[in-house]
Amino acid sequence: MGDLRTVMDRKKISPPLRTSHSPCFLKAMLDKLIKYFVYETKGYITKTQIIKFLYLADLYSVKWTGKQLTELDWYYYHYGPWHEDIDTALNQMNGKEIIQELQGNTTFIKLGAEAGNSEDLGLPLGLKLILDNIRREWAGAGQDKLNHLLDYVYSTAPMLEVKGVHQPDEKVRLNLQTEREKLISELGL
Repeated sequence: MGDLRTVMDRKKISPPLRTSHSPCFLKAMLDKLIKYFVYETKGYITKTQIIKFLYLADLYSVKWTGKQLTELDWYYYHYGPWHEDIDTALNQMNGKEIIQELQGNTTFIKLGAEAGNSEDLGLPLGLKLILDNIRREWAGAGQDKLNHLLDYVYSTAPMLEVKGVHQPDEKVRLNLQTEREKLISELGL
């Protein structure tokens, strides 16, 4: 079995991110990722989208580097990936960088009075490219767009591993490494 980095070099695939992160970097990263998605969507994003975008950012990082961007221990809970620290971070930013606004059953995350811009976050170019890919693919209004996002997230390897075995009201840890293992298998390593 070959080393993933060797295969990536041979196939001219560059790892987009650093592979080791300090705890301080990881905590700050959650806040930066939230701000990035809110700023880049100009505040036209829902809480559901934010959670799924953060999950995909961590998942893609694990897939290609073996390391998460955030410190979150992702859980399968109420049908999807979730972590309580996202609520905490959103609540700490609420009324400052962002405003949470409930409309019917949907919480919108809008730009707050202290919102900056994504360039001020100091994110590496490789990471911004990944985040932009997520945003461009899945951001936008409408039930069809949301349904496509949910279908995609629910079809990722970590979700498939737990969703048929556990009930939606159970809080079950997701193993993001299963996405990396799927990649390694697909590459024939």
